[in-house]
Amino acid sequence: MELMDILVLIFGSIISYLIGGVSIARLITKKEKNGDIKSQGSGNPGTMNMLRTHGLFMGIFTLICDAVKGVLPALFGYLYFLQIDISLSYIALYLFGFCAVVGHIFPIYYKFKGGKGIATTLGVFMVADPITSIILFGILLVTLLFIKISSVVSLLFITINVIIQLFKTYCEDNWIVIVLMVLMVLLDIWAHRQNLVRLIENKENPADLQEGLQKDIKKIKDKQEKKIEKIEQKTENIRQKYDRIIEKKHSKVNKKIEKLNEKSENQMLENDKSVENKPQEELKENNQQAKKEAKSTKKTSKVKEEE
Repeated sequence: MELMDILVLIFGSIISYLIGGVSIARLITKKEKNGDIKSQGSGNPGTMNMLRTHGLFMGIFTLICDAVKGVLPALFGYLYFLQIDISLSYIALYLFGFCAVVGHIFPIYYKFKGGKGIATTLGVFMVADPITSIILFGILLVTLLFIKISSVVSLLFITINVIIQLFKTYCEDNWIVIVLMVLMVLLDIWAHRQNLVRLIENKENPADLQEGLQKDIKKIKDKQEKKIEKIEQKTENIRQKYDRIIEKKHSKVNKKIEKLNEKSENQMLENDKSVENKPQEELKENNQQAKKEAKSTKKTSKVKEEE
């Protein structure tokens, strides 16, 4: 093995640890009102706690993301060293995968307090033996529907998978692979020590997939109700806005009508006054005319008498 290959193993292990330390559950719940996932449910930033607290969809999403943290380093190690030596490729696969699991359980970003490592271990086994891992995962997923104790199902999965892998040809005379594999499983079991204690005391938290699904359905219903409420609120706001506009227009029209009515009433009053004043003026003119005629007659009669 050349110096370049040794450097790839060293730096690959470091990068695998850093990748494994990224907590998807914490990133998802970071900006939530309820706080970080560490303060919710069991406090474990993993698949089952996300399922219990956020529903089936978020649980599956967390499982896939955590598994990818094991897939990427293991796949890189396997493909890079496959062209050099098949045994070395499996050593790199489990070395990088083991470092990713260590990063998941002891993340440097979160004061070395992480998850249980099962999903990341699943990702490593998916690269090493995808067919066996998929079949086992499917069987144990069905088992989870009945047992509903995720810690038991998880530990059964990795234990059975390791036993199967020990009989694979790539493990023959490759003690480094066997050691890395066993260490990875022992680390997962150690991370579940509190779960085992609760299991003995019959206090282990159940993982009900149906309950998780119901939470997802409830979330969808709540979102739909909120959307309907927003639409109704917008509709009500628009209606009130147009009502105010119509009311303003009505008030303007009514004011104009009132002004026109006042003008017409004033005009009618003026007309009535003018009609009332006309006969009086005519009477005055007739009286004055009569007085003038009376004066003129008096004058003519005086003149006649003098004659």
